[in-house]
Amino acid sequence: MSMVKILALTDIHMKAAGRTIIGLDPYENFKRGFNHAVSRHPDAKRIILMGDLTNSGTMNEYTRVAEIIADCQIPITLMCGNHDQRNNLTAAFPNTPTDNNGFVQDAFIYGNTRVLTTDTQFGPPFLSYAHLGQYCEKRFAWLLDQLQQAKLARQSVALFAHHPPMKVGFKGMDQIRMRDDKRMLETLTTAGVPVHFLCGHIHRTISGSWHGHGFTVFKSTCHQMPLAFENPDLSLSTAEPAAYGVILLTNEGIIAHSEDFDIAEDDVQPATEAMPNT
Repeated sequence: MSMVKILALTDIHMKAAGRTIIGLDPYENFKRGFNHAVSRHPDAKRIILMGDLTNSGTMNEYTRVAEIIADCQIPITLMCGNHDQRNNLTAAFPNTPTDNNGFVQDAFIYGNTRVLTTDTQFGPPFLSYAHLGQYCEKRFAWLLDQLQQAKLARQSVALFAHHPPMKVGFKGMDQIRMRDDKRMLETLTTAGVPVHFLCGHIHRTISGSWHGHGFTVFKSTCHQMPLAFENPDLSLSTAEPAAYGVILLTNEGIIAHSEDFDIAEDDVQPATEAMPNT
């Protein structure tokens, strides 16, 4: 089975030096996670930073992200999240590809899989307090074209989106998912191609299906969402282990793994007592 590996890190929430989130340093957390991912998976074809690179979208915060990723030899793709500022992101990383309308979107083909990185940030106009996701007419036109190309080429589709369009069971976070969920489903139906969504935003490992389309949500590299379904408070945060995603693109489909990098063991020995009849 041929296999292409992509690494995904999301919800970095970089802050200025000395600033923390529930006692966690976003800079140090991201540095540990990024270095762990690159050292463990040097064969990865691409790294995708899936949005909320920063906590407030300032140039200083983007500069601190850039410090950590500067020497990486693996191609890196950046995405926008609700905590980002699109203009500052593209100014800090001037080589970031955008579509014809200035949205931070791109497409890659690996074997028989088309990888789409989408821009679900609310706006324009940019509203720093608008944490829900948006996908406008111009972005849907781009997406439909990509999906139609995938269908003609008989390609699987890995669709990266910071905001999931589907509800995941958290009362608060479901209110700030991608608000254009119905239009997204209509677009997928029109294109006639199944996709696998790979999302961030929720700060928790979640998987499921949505109208026949698979989805995976990855943890943050910093703070996590506790399993408190009915609490509507969006600020709920816990210091549970942080993680990154490892996506395997094969000729049979798309596989998504999650690695809790701070508790991952380097040298695991066989445990015969774990086998039956021992």
